[in-house]
Amino acid sequence: MQESRVLSFMGMRVHFVLMRPDVPVKNRMLLLSSPLMNSFHWRKLLPELDGLGCLAALVDLPGFGLSDSDSPQDENLAASLVWGVLDDLDRAAGAPMSMWHLAGHGCASRVILKMAARYPDSVKSQIHLAPTLSVPSGRKVPAPLRWYDDNIRDPARFRRMIERYAGFPMDDYIVDRMRRPLVRPGVRGAMDRYLRGAAAPPSENTGFCPTMVIYGGRDPLLDEVRTRQMHELLKGAEFHRLSNAGHFPTETHSRAIRDYLRGWLRYND
Repeated sequence: MQESRVLSFMGMRVHFVLMRPDVPVKNRMLLLSSPLMNSFHWRKLLPELDGLGCLAALVDLPGFGLSDSDSPQDENLAASLVWGVLDDLDRAAGAPMSMWHLAGHGCASRVILKMAARYPDSVKSQIHLAPTLSVPSGRKVPAPLRWYDDNIRDPARFRRMIERYAGFPMDDYIVDRMRRPLVRPGVRGAMDRYLRGAAAPPSENTGFCPTMVIYGGRDPLLDEVRTRQMHELLKGAEFHRLSNAGHFPTETHSRAIRDYLRGWLRYND
């Protein structure tokens, strides 16, 4: 059973979809979307998680998706807001202090690291999908607002960008569901603030938490610099490279991700 909900913290609303399994709950998993994704783009993983008895919270990153676009783009605050969602779910279920598997895509991996560093005793494992731990910056890289105007405002340019990132053609409805939240009022400014804040790699690492990384060998956002950062900051993780995948493996390689998640949850149960 799935339920779309919004919770408000200090006047900032965070949108998420809650999936309750049809079998008794054995695990709890956060699925945190990156700025270019939203809760819709986890859908292909949900039948597997449901069968494994996983209570899943599909959270739109504060500032993006259907969360308030005027949320301050501070990753410490984002970590607090997302923990607020998970704590509220635990209270409602009468299961305070539950442990969660924290999964994030792309730049959302930065928030996952902060969440795990803040409350390590509440984290059962970390799962990073196509982790982008910093974004390119410098004289040869367009400023965030210019990048937004060049690639997101125009539907045809947006499609070309997404298919280049994905490495595969994408159906119209998928591209449309990606772009629609990105042209809401206020998101242009949110993207500017977020990309500027993500220029430097995070200071946190995985610590002693069980960690799995799944990434694509054809992901153009994982260049040499960001691939090195991934291996340095997520040191000790279990790495899985999908040789022909791009930046959106939940869309293009969902079967492989389901297989990895099945083994991971059973091993860490």
